[in-house]
Amino acid sequence: MANYSRKLAPFEEEFELYQTEVEGAGLVACLMRVRGSLEIRVIKQSLSLLQQHHPYLQMHIVKNTDGMYFEAKEASEIPLRIIERNRGNQWLEVIEEELNHKIDSRQGPLIKSAYIPAAIGSDIFDLIFTIHHSISDGASLIQLCREFLDYCARITEGEQLKVERLPMTPPVEQLLPRSKTALQFGIFLFILKFILNQLLKKPRQLSYDIYCPVSEQKVRLINLCLNEKQTKQLCKLCNQERTTVTGALNAAMLLTFKNELAIAGNVYINAAIAVNLRQFIQSEFAQQHHLGLMAGSIFMTEFISNNSSFWEIARNSRQKIEQGLQSHQHFYAPLAARDRIGSFKKGRILPLAYILSNMGQINQGANYGSLELIDNHITASSRSYNPSFVLHCTTFRSRLYLNFSYNEPLISAKRAQSLADFFMSAIDKAIGKPLINKKA
Repeated sequence: MANYSRKLAPFEEEFELYQTEVEGAGLVACLMRVRGSLEIRVIKQSLSLLQQHHPYLQMHIVKNTDGMYFEAKEASEIPLRIIERNRGNQWLEVIEEELNHKIDSRQGPLIKSAYIPAAIGSDIFDLIFTIHHSISDGASLIQLCREFLDYCARITEGEQLKVERLPMTPPVEQLLPRSKTALQFGIFLFILKFILNQLLKKPRQLSYDIYCPVSEQKVRLINLCLNEKQTKQLCKLCNQERTTVTGALNAAMLLTFKNELAIAGNVYINAAIAVNLRQFIQSEFAQQHHLGLMAGSIFMTEFISNNSSFWEIARNSRQKIEQGLQSHQHFYAPLAARDRIGSFKKGRILPLAYILSNMGQINQGANYGSLELIDNHITASSRSYNPSFVLHCTTFRSRLYLNFSYNEPLISAKRAQSLADFFMSAIDKAIGKPLINKKA
């Protein structure tokens, strides 16, 4: 077994199964829109330094009789796809293409990149990283972008760079402050409550527009944003209304789905709210410069009535999230992965109406030598056996970016745009300022 770096933990194995069995569902993508000039040789050198620095980028995944393993080998270079620019927001289409083509985890590396040069008369170019979710979440992928741009700036200035190989990040299960044994009873109660909620409350989900197998689905994206003034107003009102931006975003999602389901009375909806586990882990590996999958989630069966106001729902969402954190539910996602794998292999998946991930403020520098990072946000694949609507939010340079992903044709483009439009109108009414559904 000496040739193997380590065995995948169940949480990592789960996303490898999604990657292989659900045609690329375990992928995360990050956009960097950059002002300045960068030579291809500098991009390739910087990618090489990333690969030397991070052991996960030197590996592939192999299947053995007793499980899956990350295997270290003489890794291929990180693929760089160079795309001829033909329009301004071409990056959105390129991210869709990247998410619709899975990474060959048996060959590696577990990351790929794309570069769209600046248009004639412009100095803004686009770089896209797409990474296997088993080795990274959104937070560490954002940090990888920062590291990459730092290398680019220093190489451009003539610096001769050498990097040391970081130690390999252990599975998040080994880093959590509470073990599965300590939380076993809580996980049991949560699963029991979840099952009872499905039987008694009968949460509603989106219906299919057109059914097709995952192999024929396409990940599609809708990118919107709030400008600096709108973002500031939303944050101000969240503080006044004793809630959080995540609570407000969840309220908008719930109102959107109640409207879409067109149910006159009260309704229950299943949702998952992503949580960055790094803030709860006391380990050097929890620092974001270490690649690793350290994302948890809080599952909620949300009730919404005809009389529910936006801010009432937002406050209730904040309360439920805080209750989930107090009961350590955010640790259940990695610790209960083995159970979800068993259900997945039997053709059963969690019946979620939507997933919401709000990374909050990205503490990312804007300037790297002569380069200026003007946009930086993430999204993920949304392929699934059921209609899937996912919202990833990031705040960078005082602008709130909203990336909706969905699986077409289970959700049609027209229906997805209607969902996104209603979401924005809900935010619009809440903050009392007209919003333009502006693409970033």
